[in-house]
Amino acid sequence: MASISFQAIVGTYARSAVASVEQTDIRSKQGGGSSPNTFASVTFGAPGPRVWSVALLHQYDVTNEPSISGVTIGGVSALRQVDHTGNGAGSATGICIARAQPSVSSGSVVITWTGSPRPAMSLVMLRVVGFDLTTPSDEAQLPDVEQNGAGKTLNIDTVADGLLIGGACKRNTNNITWTNLTEQGEDTQGSHTRSWGWDHPTVLQSNRAVSFTSTSSALVSMLLQSFPKY
Repeated sequence: MASISFQAIVGTYARSAVASVEQTDIRSKQGGGSSPNTFASVTFGAPGPRVWSVALLHQYDVTNEPSISGVTIGGVSALRQVDHTGNGAGSATGICIARAQPSVSSGSVVITWTGSPRPAMSLVMLRVVGFDLTTPSDEAQLPDVEQNGAGKTLNIDTVADGLLIGGACKRNTNNITWTNLTEQGEDTQGSHTRSWGWDHPTVLQSNRAVSFTSTSSALVSMLLQSFPKY
């Protein structure tokens, strides 16, 4: 019987390691005050070389349109993508996907702002294993201008055995229904509704049409990101 080297076994195991996405924490905080906005003692889950901590951040405000200028997760500066929509003087919504690899299993998530008082903010924390979140294979977001409607659609390319993650925030309390993204959670924060979801493993697909609908028109924001497996 032919022998198999230890290196070959390890390499095969690494390539076939189970990929997963797990929600580890959820928070919300009302608006007011100055930057930064800190969520303390957030649960990230066990760290590791192929483990990422992802903060899904939803913002909502009725008086201004602030902009996220930085996010740290467990003291590590996070890569981030932000979509925020509003008219610059009135109500606004936004969503940010921030990701980092902290060396701790819990810690603070700190969000800094530019130009405006702090809005209300909600956090959904994810532990992502086995996907390379260094650079998205594709991403899609609504333009950073006022967006209104009962729903929106974005097109995004996905990869074989990859991860698709996204979310939306809108300024009414009606339920959100997604197409081509599996909703993992939804709740109401004041006058706004936030929703988030993910799918894995994805298939190789160009221009996957991901949309959500609700029962009445509202100011909305929406963001999607696709990532490959390690």
